[in-house]
Amino acid sequence: MKLLAGICCLLLAAAAVKAQDTAADAIQVFVVDSVEVDRSMVRNITPDQIAMITVARGRKTVEQYGDRAVNGVFYIETIPFAHQRYNRLFSSLSPGYAAALQQYGSDSSFRYIMADSVLTRNVVSQLAALEPRDVTAVQMLTTKADKKQYGLKEQEIGVVVKTK
Repeated sequence: MKLLAGICCLLLAAAAVKAQDTAADAIQVFVVDSVEVDRSMVRNITPDQIAMITVARGRKTVEQYGDRAVNGVFYIETIPFAHQRYNRLFSSLSPGYAAALQQYGSDSSFRYIMADSVLTRNVVSQLAALEPRDVTAVQMLTTKADKKQYGLKEQEIGVVVKTK
C-alpha cells in the first residue's frame, strides 16, 4: 500500500512539474537514465515506461548542474534502465544470480523475495528503489522446499534480496 501511495505521489509530482512549466521557479534540469535531456524529451515518456522518479534539491545538485538546478533536478529512470542497473548490482553480489541470468537470458522467470514476501506488484519499481549500500545479500533458492515455502512454481527461479 505504501508503494502504491508513493507511486501516486511521484505521478502527482510529475504533473506538478508540467503545471509549473511557465512558472519562474520551475525545475530546469531533467535527467533520464543518467543522461541530461531537454524538457520535451520528458513529455514523451509515458507513465508505463517509468520505474522511478526522483526530485533532488540542494547544494550537490547546484554543484553538479550549476545555477539551473537551484530549484532541483528531476530524475527519471525507465524500466529497461532499471532492469540493467539492478541486474548488474545483483550479479556483482551473487555469482549464482549472474549464472542464472546468463543461462535464462533475462530475469523474466525470476521471482523476487524481500522481507519474506514474494514481490508481485511493481516489481521493477521496488527493485529500482533499492540503494546498493542497502542490499546485504542476494541468494538464489535452490531447493524444492525453499520454492515451496514461497509458493513458487517449479520453473520459477527464486531470488531472495536481503536488505539492511
